[in-house]
Amino acid sequence: MKLHGLFIRGIFRSVLNEILRAQNECSDFTAYLQPYAGAPIKMLRDNPPTFGSPIRLYLSTSEQPATVSFTADIVGWKDKTALSDTEKCRIERIIEKYQPEEGGLYNYSKVTDKPSLNLVLVQRLIKLPSPFCVTNLIKQSDGKPYSPDQASPGGWSKVRLV
Repeated sequence: MKLHGLFIRGIFRSVLNEILRAQNECSDFTAYLQPYAGAPIKMLRDNPPTFGSPIRLYLSTSEQPATVSFTADIVGWKDKTALSDTEKCRIERIIEKYQPEEGGLYNYSKVTDKPSLNLVLVQRLIKLPSPFCVTNLIKQSDGKPYSPDQASPGGWSKVRLV
């Protein structure tokens, strides 16, 4: 496991609950998260995680964006705009069966004229028994704690735990 991690703020709890249910059926289930953005998550694109070398993922929910309530392992990253038709079809079937709240592969970029392109592959999602404030995450970009005041969902940062 690498020493750093990625924090994604404001995932819908219903999506995370679907992943937990799917993992109960199949412990090595690989789920898909699709952050809304027209820009790649550079740390994943430039150094793609693998099943053998995952990156820790910290997640808050849209209902509680200032609290890290879940963790998971990122085991892959894909650019949705570069997927083959065969890959798209396979991923759509998995999402339809196990993650219907995701609504399939979508393009909800918040940036005009830029498609949503991040497809984050995750395993081992865990709901934390003791959630913690995002101020316990230190942003790698500036070495400062993550702010709990940024209430709007969305966005990500490369982080490390205090």
